[in-house]
Amino acid sequence: MVLLSPHSLAPSPAERARSVLSRPNPATVTTAHVSLHLTGAVCHTTVAGEITLLLPDQHRVLAEIGEGGLEATVEFTDTAPVDLRDPTRSLLWISGDLRVASPAQARGRALAVLAEDPDERLLDLGHGRTMVVMDPHLIVHSDHEGCHLLHPEEFTEAAADPFGRWEGPWLRHLEDDHPDVLRSLVAHCPTPLPQGRPRPLGVDRHGLCLRLEGPDGDHDVRIPFRRLVRTPHDIAHEVREMAGLDRHRC
Repeated sequence: MVLLSPHSLAPSPAERARSVLSRPNPATVTTAHVSLHLTGAVCHTTVAGEITLLLPDQHRVLAEIGEGGLEATVEFTDTAPVDLRDPTRSLLWISGDLRVASPAQARGRALAVLAEDPDERLLDLGHGRTMVVMDPHLIVHSDHEGCHLLHPEEFTEAAADPFGRWEGPWLRHLEDDHPDVLRSLVAHCPTPLPQGRPRPLGVDRHGLCLRLEGPDGDHDVRIPFRRLVRTPHDIAHEVREMAGLDRHRC
C-alpha cells in the first residue's frame, strides 16, 4: 500500500482487525474434527473482548463444543465489496475457547449489541441460529502492510471503523456510477501513481483506498483525507475535493 503522505493518519493494525469483524465477511470456524464455512458471519465484539458468532442450529460443531467448551480457530476473509480480480483485502485469524451461550445469555448479549448497533441479522437468533462465544487467546491480522500479532487487550481497546457496513454499498455506487471521479482522483494525486484502472478498494474515517489494476499487476494506494471524517456526507465532500470536482455529487 502506498501512503501518499508520510505524516497522514491511518488505522492501526488493531483497528483494521476490528473493522474486519464489523463487516459481513465470510469466515471459517475450525476445530480439531470439524470445519464450518459462514458466507456472511454475524459477528460482534463485547466490551470484555469476547467475540460472538451466530452458527446454524443443529450443526455438528455445536455438538462438538458441548457444555465444556472447545478450542477453535476462526479465519475471517476481508473481501472487497466490488468485483476485483483479487478480492481479498486481508485475513484475520482468531483462536480461543469457544462455548455455546445459553438462550438467556444470547438474548442479553444480542440486546446489548442492538442498543448500540441496529444489526438486523441478530433477529435470526433463535430462528435457525445459535450464538457461540469465543474468548480469544491468539489474534493475527495480515494485509498489505504486513502480518501483525495482536494482544487481546490491544484488540479489545481498538474501535472498528464506523463506516464498516456502509462502506460496501457506497464503494459499489462509486464504481458503477462515478468512474469519472475515480479517474479524477488519480489525475489530481500530488504523487505520480502506477498505471492501471482505478478501482475503489476501501474507505474509512481516515481516507480512501484505491486499487490500480494494471498489466504488470495490482497497486494499492491510500489517499488520506485532510481530517478525520464523521459522516457519509463528509466522505463525499472529501472525495469531491480531492478529485477537483467540488460540484460533483457522489
